[in-house]
Amino acid sequence: MLGIATKEAIKVALAFTSAIVLALLFGWEKPYWAAITVVTLAANESYSHSIQAAQNRIMGTIVGASIAIAMIAFFAQERMLFIGTFILLAGISTVMSYDRKHGYFVRITFIVCTLICFMGSFDDITSVNMIFLRLQETLLGVVMFSLVYRFVWPINSEVNFYAQHNSITEQLTELVAELTDCLNGKKEVSIDQLLAHQANLAKMTESIKSQSLILDLPSAGSYQLSHQRKQWKLLTIASYETIERLTQWLEQAKSIVDSADADADAEVIKVSLLQAVSNEDSLIQLNEKLMQSASMVTRIQVAKDYLLSTSTRIDKNSKTFTDINVTLTWQELVKQWDIALPLSLRIKDGLIVMAALATSFALWIYTPLPNGYMFPMLSAVMAVNLIALPKFIVNEALVGICIFGALVTLEYVFIMPSFTEVWHLAMFYFVNIVVIWRLCAAPQLALQKVIGANLLVVLTMSALHLTPSFDITVSLNMLVQVFMAIAVVRFFVGVFKEG
Repeated sequence: MLGIATKEAIKVALAFTSAIVLALLFGWEKPYWAAITVVTLAANESYSHSIQAAQNRIMGTIVGASIAIAMIAFFAQERMLFIGTFILLAGISTVMSYDRKHGYFVRITFIVCTLICFMGSFDDITSVNMIFLRLQETLLGVVMFSLVYRFVWPINSEVNFYAQHNSITEQLTELVAELTDCLNGKKEVSIDQLLAHQANLAKMTESIKSQSLILDLPSAGSYQLSHQRKQWKLLTIASYETIERLTQWLEQAKSIVDSADADADAEVIKVSLLQAVSNEDSLIQLNEKLMQSASMVTRIQVAKDYLLSTSTRIDKNSKTFTDINVTLTWQELVKQWDIALPLSLRIKDGLIVMAALATSFALWIYTPLPNGYMFPMLSAVMAVNLIALPKFIVNEALVGICIFGALVTLEYVFIMPSFTEVWHLAMFYFVNIVVIWRLCAAPQLALQKVIGANLLVVLTMSALHLTPSFDITVSLNMLVQVFMAIAVVRFFVGVFKEG
């Protein structure tokens, strides 16, 4: 039997290869755009996430193309005015890209605008043809991804949602039982244990946020969840508020244990929370908070079991749901999570992107860089995508670019020139995608598989032309300019954001 990771790799490879082959059969010039669309959609958490990403990608393509046409029409003959407007647009897009729901749409809009402006060579007819080609390739990638994921080993997002919610409820039940034993003096506790519990609750919060996304996404295959959406939103809010209440309880318990540890023997690591509580009022307060959390977890479990055991018909006035009292509405909870960064920090990131792009344009204008428009285009795309990432992730991305760049270039030089049939090309991409997706199946390597798949088509794009060509200088120049673009962005991030 094939494992989940292997099945996922085969599905991605099948959709990826099918998109390229069909684009070539249709006579389209840039098949790698359809393949990149498949990679982007496959990198999402679930099929529902991918469907929403596909919608945003299509709408972003249309809006971005419209903005590009407007910029070309008004500023094609005014170099500095175009550059200034483009840099301002990049800053605005960066500020808006932090929105949890619409951020991806904003980034795609800017990226498509960038591609059309630069690859269209500021010519109206060429740009319009490029727009239609981009839209066709995007739709082809979306269709192939949807067909493969819908009919080849389909996994419903709702199944993952139920499993995720069950896991959180079980973890909360176990944690409440353990904390009750600690408060009753049956178990001793240490600062390290309390910190570990807080870290676990933080992970549960991130999982709850993921659930909220699924509940706001199109349902794929489960009519039951569609009809129970309101009830599951209530349970999600209740779970989140329970996690917040337990986090506050742990913070109060941590201060008590910390005070007890200060007076204890240096060799004593654990203390009894019951004995460490200094007064009866604190003990009563801790006990009441814990009992409230335990009661809420029990109610969530009962309501969840009822939803999973019933059909789409639900008694909305059932005591099972009316007993669950929450302080937040769904809109308030989502709005609370939508604030990724304060406005001042988002504006600062926008200014950093604008400074990096201004530097990139200056390098492009005043230094003899090869490949024409490629460097400022890469800089714009890299700047908007990298600005929000931590330094260590960018460093990991650089490592991935080095490794996959070297491997793909070697294949491009020594293997691809021998291809004479379309099926040779199809097998090449299929095998490579399966290997990349399977080797990078671990969550911590999610970025690497996206980098590997993108480099696979970007560095071999000349082989995908209707008249294939093999020139290693193009691939090497592309790699060098990618590193230069990242270096410019990292410089300004290091100076103004991390300094």
